[in-house]
Parts: sequence; structure tokens; C-alpha cells
Amino acid sequence: MSNMKQEILKLLKNDRFVSGQEMADRLEVSRTAIWKNINALKSEGYSIESVTNKGYHLTEPPRYISPTALELLVAQSSLFSHMEYLQTTGSTQVEALQKLEHHGGAYIVVAEEQTSGRGRFNREWSSPKNRGLYLSIVLRPNIPISEIIRFNLFISLAISKSIDQAFSMESGIKWPNDIYINNRKVSGFLTEVVSESSVINAIICGIGINIFEDERIGAIPNATSIEREMDAGRHMDLDGFMEKLINNIEHYYHRFINEPFSEIREEWKARAIVFNKELRITEAGESYMAKALDIDDDGFLEVLDQSGEIRKVISADIEL
Repeated sequence: MSNMKQEILKLLKNDRFVSGQEMADRLEVSRTAIWKNINALKSEGYSIESVTNKGYHLTEPPRYISPTALELLVAQSSLFSHMEYLQTTGSTQVEALQKLEHHGGAYIVVAEEQTSGRGRFNREWSSPKNRGLYLSIVLRPNIPISEIIRFNLFISLAISKSIDQAFSMESGIKWPNDIYINNRKVSGFLTEVVSESSVINAIICGIGINIFEDERIGAIPNATSIEREMDAGRHMDLDGFMEKLINNIEHYYHRFINEPFSEIREEWKARAIVFNKELRITEAGESYMAKALDIDDDGFLEVLDQSGEIRKVISADIEL
């Protein structure tokens, strides 16, 4: 991916007309090179206006995830060192796992489409082309494997806050890995680990977010999309959303490494949608009805079952 495209995109995002000559001078390239890279950005979906004697102006970001914008975010990141953008893949989780030996540090794998996307409990995650965000992040925290429960709670906050900030919504968290809007699921994430001697060498966290309406997503009970839940006429800026998402993931990952869950417990509870509701909980082959009461400082959900017993739920499938 061309660094020149990234530099041109930064110049165009200054919200003013920039002449081809000015860009050529600043980047020390020919105007022909500028023109070619402008056309390449247009092919990614950017609407770029060209006016004689004024230059170029970015009028609208693309209607799907831009590889150039993502590469720019990663280049500016204090956490991620590499990003791979794929048009089609079976699963970003599989791709990210296969690259562990080839990339050190933290990195991101993004795809426009997944043909075998999956969520928790090996369920299918519908991933139609350019209708959602499908990415896996790889992190190397070197922590006990028991900490993965806490990791999920920090990451769920990062995703929920990013959606709200970018699209002026009020999303909620269904413990431990789902994001809901208006009682319908808009996002989920799958966390897998590579460990040795009970110490995590790598976390591979696959995130799926339904961005645009699609008949495949619409056919899934209780599923929704950002587009469906947005206020009518509101502009969708996916570049802005990705910036908020990457920044929030960095922020909450840093807090995860350095703080106990108790530091964000009240913030997490304020977004939770499971409390004081009758839930069907399935864990270890057992299914029962219970009411969620609280979450403890270790991230375990405390529930009251129908027999009056208080249980601690560590890993389970929960139905609202």
C-alpha cells in the first residue's frame, strides 16, 4: 500500500481545497503521481472534488472500510505495528493465527468479506462483502490465562463506546462479548488465545460489526445494523469510526494491562443490559433460568437461579 496515498489523504482531510501543485511540492513528487494516487483513493470510495484553479477537496469518505485510512491509523498507533487488508478470506481469525510466526508485536487483519466467519461457540457470523467490519486484532500481553475474562470486559467497553461516539447512539453490553442497540445485536467478538504453561503468548480477538443493512443480516432474528439504528439523514463516516475504534482499543487495552476490573466496573455496569432480567443461561451442558444480580471484581456474573441459589457464571451462553 502506497505511503503517498496516506500522505495525500492527510492533506485532503484538512477540510480545504489543496492544489495538485501544492501536494506535489510538499510530497516532492510529480503532479502526475498526485493525480494517479487521487484516482486510487477514488477507487477506494472517496468522493474527491476537483475544481480548476482551486485543486482537490474531500467531500465524503467511502461507504466501506478504507485500507489507506486503516494503514494510516496503524502507522500512527502506539500499539499496532502492522495491518493486513484482505478483500476476501475464510476467517480473519484463521488469517491472524497463521501470521503469528511472521509478525512480532500487535497487528490487525481486516477483510471486506468472510466466507466462513464465526463467533462464540463456533456459530456462523454472517459477513457479506462491504456490509460490515470484520477484523481480528492480535495482542501479546504475557499474562495468566485466567485474565482473559477481564480482557473481554475491557474490549466490550471499547467497542460499545466507539459505536456511540461515532454514530451518536446508545449501545449496551450483553455479558460478556456482545453489543446491542435497542435490544438487537449489532456486534460480537470472539477471543482465542495461544498459551503455554497457563501464560498467554497471544490473544486473537475477532470483532464483527454489522454496519450496513443486508438481507442476510436482516434474516437473522434479533440482529441489527448501524445503518438501521441511525437517525435518518445522519452522515456515516467510517474513517472517523475506525479512528475511534482503534483509539479506544488502545486505551482500554492499556488500562487492562495496568488496572484491575474494579477500576472500570461501574462504567461497565452502566452499559450492561443483563441485570434484573430473566436470562436463559447455558454452561457446561446445563441450561437454567436466572436473574443477573451483579458482576464481581473478577468479571464473573452473579446470578440468582429459580431455586434461590446465587451462582457465579464464568463462561456461558446467555439468552435475553
